[in-house]
Amino acid sequence: MLRRWCVSLFASALVIPVSSALAEPVTLGQALDKSLQASPRIVRAQAQLRAAEARAIQARLRPNPELELELENFAGTGPYDVFRQTETTLAVSQEFELGGERRARRGVAAAELSFAQLSLRKAEVDLAYDVAAAHAELRAAEERAVLARSNITRAEELSRVAGLLVDAGRDPPLRKLRADALLAEARAEALRTFGQLLTARRRLGLLIATDDPELSASGSDVPPTGSLPPEAASLDERLAAAERDTSTARIALARAEGMPNITASGGVRRFEETGDHALVMGVSVPLPFKRSVRSGVPIATAERDAAEAAVLQARLDTAFTRREAENLLAAAHERVTALSGAGLREATEALRVAELGYRAGKFPLLELIEAQEALNRARLAVIDAQLDRALALAALARANAQ
Repeated sequence: MLRRWCVSLFASALVIPVSSALAEPVTLGQALDKSLQASPRIVRAQAQLRAAEARAIQARLRPNPELELELENFAGTGPYDVFRQTETTLAVSQEFELGGERRARRGVAAAELSFAQLSLRKAEVDLAYDVAAAHAELRAAEERAVLARSNITRAEELSRVAGLLVDAGRDPPLRKLRADALLAEARAEALRTFGQLLTARRRLGLLIATDDPELSASGSDVPPTGSLPPEAASLDERLAAAERDTSTARIALARAEGMPNITASGGVRRFEETGDHALVMGVSVPLPFKRSVRSGVPIATAERDAAEAAVLQARLDTAFTRREAENLLAAAHERVTALSGAGLREATEALRVAELGYRAGKFPLLELIEAQEALNRARLAVIDAQLDRALALAALARANAQ
């Protein structure tokens, strides 16, 4: 069974260029649009934003009044039998919030709403980075797969030529064995490369909610972003600041809750025996004997201090991330320029000359193999440098996101 699976995987690897040509290429812009529509993390952040908006509306409302109906002196014994001595009281009570509690509650809700808005933006930025990275990795995997297929073609031709030279008596049989071993290595590398291509397709497919087995990436890298002033706050820093503001607002709410609220009530009482009516009034104030109503202040203060430290840490992380992304981008760009220039052209020409020389019997097989490996390393280096540049661009875009 394992042998059949390997044969099937190898057959699939042989048609990599054909599959890529038939697949509908997905540009980075299209991938970003599809991911925003299908990502569960965006749906979650949007739902949390709606919840914060609902809490902000609810925070503006005063406590509801309460309607109370009370029956006294009924269903007893003697003169209190049944309802002859019943006293019925109908009253309405209203809680009055003191110490600015409603204003503080609105402040907490507003801070939480701001945090939810930034959280949604952060989710979009993180998703954009993941999609850009997956898109770049798929492009690199496709290029490696095409290169692997080209290496198989070259190895097959080399094996054929080596066989002809051996049959003609110009080369010893060992040359043919070495060429066949090189062909086996090329096929094994194609299998590994094709496995990486499947993984890259699957990763991007999960991000854009598609299971297309021939998903292909096309287009350019993330557009370069402009440099921000060093003092400009990053999205991570703004998100940490929003969390700090929320903690600060909770301190004000905890202090406002330290002022006991008063509940006033008023109503009318009916005396069943005489049919008379009387007004009743009352006021209630909670007595914090068991637990202090200001116990939330130190908790909220500690949370605010932790949030303040998070802001400072986010500022340091942002400075490091931006500088690192800029350095990596500059280095990758220089590598792409250097590797895709004269070095690649010279390696290509060296292989052409080595192939002609080997066919003519002027160069040994070892020279041809070394020329092929040198060109393969050069092409892989260009692919890796292009991938590093794309990842650095994506990281810089995320670091500079607002």
